[in-house]
Amino acid sequence: MHFFTAVALFAGAAFAHYNFESLIVKGEVTEAYKYVRKTKNGNGPIQSVNSTDIICNNGGIDDDIMDATETFTVAAGDEVGFKMNEYIGHPGPLSVYLSKAPAAAKGYKGEGEWFKVYQSSLSNKTADPMQWASFIGGGVRNFTFTLPADIPAGEYLMRGEHIALHSADLYQAQFYMGCAQIKVTGSGAGTPGPTVKFPGAYVPTDPGILVNMYWPPLRQYTAPGPAVWPNNCDDSTTNVLGKPSDGDCTPLEDSAKGDPVSPAAPPAVPAASTDPTGPAADQPAPSASANATSVAANYQPTTAPSAAPVPVPSTDCSKKRALRRHTRVRKHA
Repeated sequence: MHFFTAVALFAGAAFAHYNFESLIVKGEVTEAYKYVRKTKNGNGPIQSVNSTDIICNNGGIDDDIMDATETFTVAAGDEVGFKMNEYIGHPGPLSVYLSKAPAAAKGYKGEGEWFKVYQSSLSNKTADPMQWASFIGGGVRNFTFTLPADIPAGEYLMRGEHIALHSADLYQAQFYMGCAQIKVTGSGAGTPGPTVKFPGAYVPTDPGILVNMYWPPLRQYTAPGPAVWPNNCDDSTTNVLGKPSDGDCTPLEDSAKGDPVSPAAPPAVPAASTDPTGPAADQPAPSASANATSVAANYQPTTAPSAAPVPVPSTDCSKKRALRRHTRVRKHA
């Protein structure tokens, strides 16, 4: 059973790369890459947490990209968010960080302190495998949250991030992120924290990054990085356009929390041990999709999983990694 589950998951995620292309403010989707710094690697992920690409994706701190990006004025307490150019087609946690620019956001390369203002990870721990809030129905295409009311005024980089854990061997987790430039108004006097720096916030062996998702079934998971400011919340129901928001702090119901300890399982196959030196060599995936604002358009359509337990070929990830994951799942079935 576990073999079929893993193959179905991999099949649905094999062609699911994406990037953060548009800022959302009070329900309105802005023009793609007008307020979000455009990437230079298409839809490819970042896989080295030690690269400066982890800040705002490949190209996100290049002078030409920063000069071409505008800054949107918002108020503390506004509903904001991101739209992706494709569905978030991989399981894993979703988060948003902010970093205050010393002057204008347009010239800021994110070398300062970052604090987390939103996180959405699990929606259910009892299912086999666990359910991820941003992966319901095969993946959401946009999400929104509320800026903290106490955030101090100023210009910020707002960094959306999704960590794809479908292939999370050592140095194989995939990081998708994008940085919007915003100017926050208001009289907020809070002290955001705890803070981290990028690179530096993550290490490849963090338990929320180096994860075997398939067997034994996960029953506990903590997203990497600092606690969410100001209320340490985790949203178990990701908010999307066209659907009433239930807030950003929806805890798991008792019936969805699962067992405290995962069952025993055979030892995992040793993982790869080569740290990538730069962004993954994925080819850009063109997208001409219109902005999705209906509930149906916010979720990836799903299809029934194949009954045949065969490896799924991939053009976005290397055949070698796909075969290794397939072999590992089969050994643990």
